[in-house]
Amino acid sequence: MINFSENLSRIMEARGINQKWLADAANTTEATISRYVNGVHKPNIDIVVDIAKALGVSVDYLLGLTSVSAYKEERNPELRLLTSCYSKASERDRKLIWGILEDYMTAEERGFISHFLPDEKKSKNSGAV
Repeated sequence: MINFSENLSRIMEARGINQKWLADAANTTEATISRYVNGVHKPNIDIVVDIAKALGVSVDYLLGLTSVSAYKEERNPELRLLTSCYSKASERDRKLIWGILEDYMTAEERGFISHFLPDEKKSKNSGAV
């Protein structure tokens, strides 16, 4: 985990992800993510797994053990912009965004988001199959 903080910072920057978004996605606090980014603390393996999942990379890649990411490092610029804007949106606006996107989701996708969104973000159809 020697390169963890550097890798974490680089991956976040490449994906247009801020600490608040990552903290929410990895079920931790923004202060905790800040400590990891700045190299003040090293996460335990459970947190490393959560962060890797949130970033869409393998644990090996996040830890600097491989140069092969689970996903292509450079995403579509449009998706990067959308991710960046979403991460800056208020909770109210995020709810509106999910409400709009729900029209384009399959039942499987609605079920998937129900596992990682807090109850207040889930729609009435999120459990539909």
